[in-house]
Amino acid sequence: MANPANTTAYALPDGRIAVDVTEAKTLTVDDCGYVQNVIVDGVVITLPATATLGTWTMRNGGKVKPTDDPSGAGLVGFSIAPNASDRIQGGVAGSATDNKSLINAKLTSEVGDQISIANVGETNGPLVIGGSVKGVWTRQA
Repeated sequence: MANPANTTAYALPDGRIAVDVTEAKTLTVDDCGYVQNVIVDGVVITLPATATLGTWTMRNGGKVKPTDDPSGAGLVGFSIAPNASDRIQGGVAGSATDNKSLINAKLTSEVGDQISIANVGETNGPLVIGGSVKGVWTRQA
């Protein structure tokens, strides 16, 4: 199933505008301002290189149909990967390392877990926006 276009955006209950993410996705500047609402387990969202300035919010939306999960939990896990030569800095315990992802593991995830990340021209990679982290996030080993 392909990722829906931004033209399919909708309002979350809190009023923010979201698009559903249903498979691997590489973000672009056009994705700024939309909550990337992950609704399929195992998705990888890749951030653009640091030269692409912008802010992106990724949210665990859970599965659209909880019955898709044999446990009935409807939870998903996903990861956010930096551009291969970058590192995602700050906001999550552990040392930022080039080409290592941030992970919202299915085992510890909850619908509504989220994180916002900004490319501000920092040459080492994007920055986690302070106060944006909700839920359990870990760094790839």
